[in-house]
Amino acid sequence: MPLNRASFSEIIERIHTIPSLPEVVTEVCRLVNDPDTHAKELDAIIVKDAAMGAKMLRMVNSVYYGLPQPVRSLEQAIAILGFKTIRSIALSIGVINLFQQQSAGFNMKAFWTHSAVSATLCRMIAGKARLCDPELAFTIGLLKDIGKVILVENAPDETKAIIAVAKEYKLGFHVAAREVIDTDDAEIGSWLAKHWGLEPAIVDVIRLQHDLPGAGAHSPEVGKIVAMCQFGRYLCSLKKIRISGDCDEPQLDPVVWSHLGLDKTALVEVLTVINDEVDRARQLMQMA
Repeated sequence: MPLNRASFSEIIERIHTIPSLPEVVTEVCRLVNDPDTHAKELDAIIVKDAAMGAKMLRMVNSVYYGLPQPVRSLEQAIAILGFKTIRSIALSIGVINLFQQQSAGFNMKAFWTHSAVSATLCRMIAGKARLCDPELAFTIGLLKDIGKVILVENAPDETKAIIAVAKEYKLGFHVAAREVIDTDDAEIGSWLAKHWGLEPAIVDVIRLQHDLPGAGAHSPEVGKIVAMCQFGRYLCSLKKIRISGDCDEPQLDPVVWSHLGLDKTALVEVLTVINDEVDRARQLMQMA
C-alpha cells in the first residue's frame, strides 16, 4: 500500500514528546549569549549536573583539545577555552546523548560519526576562511542533520521509503525525502533548532543548507555558512563518512568557492589534515 505524502505539519503532529535539551545545556546556552555572564555563573550551573560536569571535564582534558597541562576544574576550563567552546562541549554531550535510539534501517553510529566529523570540519573551514565564529560553525556542523533522526523516530515508514528511493536512484537523503514526503530533514531540523531557542543563524542555515542560492539571497553571512556546510559534506562524502540514505555521488557546486573566498588549493590543504579531524571527531563521539 503506497504511503500518503506526509506534510511538514503532519510529521510534526506525530511528535508526542518534543525532544528537549537537558536543562543545564539550555542554561549554558542562555548564559553564553548574555554578555554580562561571568565564569563563576557558568561554572555554578554546570556543577549542578554532576554527570554532565564530569563528561565535560573529561573532554576538556582529552587529546581532542590538546591542552599542555591537565585542567582540574570547570572554572579553570572556562577560563582557558572560553565561553563559546564550553557551550560547544555542553551541546555536543547533550544532543548526542538525547538521540541514541537504534533503528533497523538507520545507522545511528554512522549518523553521529558524520555529525561529529562535520562539526570539526566546519570549525576548521570557518577559521581558515574567516566566515564566522568557529564555535558557531561547530554547532551548525553538529546539528545540521538533526531532522533526520526526528524522521527516523516519528516517521519510520517514510524514512525507510526515503532510504530505498535514495539507494535506487543514487540520491541524497534530502532529495529522496522530497520524492516521498512534502518536506525534508532540513525543514524539520530547523524547526527543532528554533524550538530549542538556538540563535537565528543556526536555524536559518539548517533550513537553507541544501539551497545555496536561497541562502545567499537570505543574507551574505548565511550564504557563506551554507557554503561551508556543503564543503564539509563534500569532504565527508569523499572519505565515505556518510549518513544512511545519502547515496548521491560526491559533487561540489563551484559557486561554493566564491562564497568561501578560498582558492582550490585550500581543498588540498584541508585534505592533508582531514584524517586528523576524523580521529578527533571519533574521540568526541567516545567521550560524549
